Amino acid sequence: MIALVGMLALGRLLIWAAQTATPMQMIWRLHPLLTELGECDFCLGFWVYFVLAVVLHVNLLDPFYFPFVAEVVTAVAVSFGVHLARIGWTMKFGVLDLTDD
Repeated sequence: MIALVGMLALGRLLIWAAQTATPMQMIWRLHPLLTELGECDFCLGFWVYFVLAVVLHVNLLDPFYFPFVAEVVTAVAVSFGVHLARIGWTMKFGVLDLTDD
């Protein structure tokens, strides 16, 4: 459980850093697919959480382990949950510009 919570926090930090760091901005501009990856929390989150699941050995299918499948399922589920949490946080505490131009 502690590994999962640590993975959630570390992953979100890595996603934020990858999306906002100046050197990464140059990488995102190299190809349209990279640009899309850099702008999508869920897409980038999948790859970040996949790597973290492999490195930290976090498996949401705990009683069962199928190599690669367990990490993919973990990455998809965690990425989706964190993505929804970020959207909710932004809606609750973010600044919305509702002015008509």
